Amino acid sequence: MAEGGEGKEIKLVIDASVAVKWFIPGEPWEEEARVLKNSIALDRVKAYAPTLIIYELASVISKAVKNSVLTLEDGVSALKSIGALGINMVPVLWNEASEVLEIAVTSGLTIYDSAYLWLSRKLGEKLVTADKDLRQKGKVVTDVSLLGEL
Repeated sequence: MAEGGEGKEIKLVIDASVAVKWFIPGEPWEEEARVLKNSIALDRVKAYAPTLIIYELASVISKAVKNSVLTLEDGVSALKSIGALGINMVPVLWNEASEVLEIAVTSGLTIYDSAYLWLSRKLGEKLVTADKDLRQKGKVVTDVSLLGEL
């Protein structure tokens, strides 16, 4: 992972497609995800996400448990460990939801994906995703990189 300039703090917005790679084995870009997670844990990277990431990750974990990819204990542990990373959670407030809606309608992306784009644009920081469609459609909204490009 590229380092910031000397003394420059690296800040990134991450989406659920990145965080899911921290606990679902065999995912593409698993190594890049691990490096990013370690950088967040060591405070080398300051990560941000809209609060909806909690629900997205819990949903993925729920499906993984139902499909016997993870045990319930592993799923609970995964959520707790992600929570302990100190990702800066940012809510989308009612007066900001219209911006998210506008991004969704103009980009053709979901409201969920558009919330990550909105946050990236609001903070002026790069969005990192493992979703190629989000990168392609979102790059007109804000700076978006694929996890594999870090």
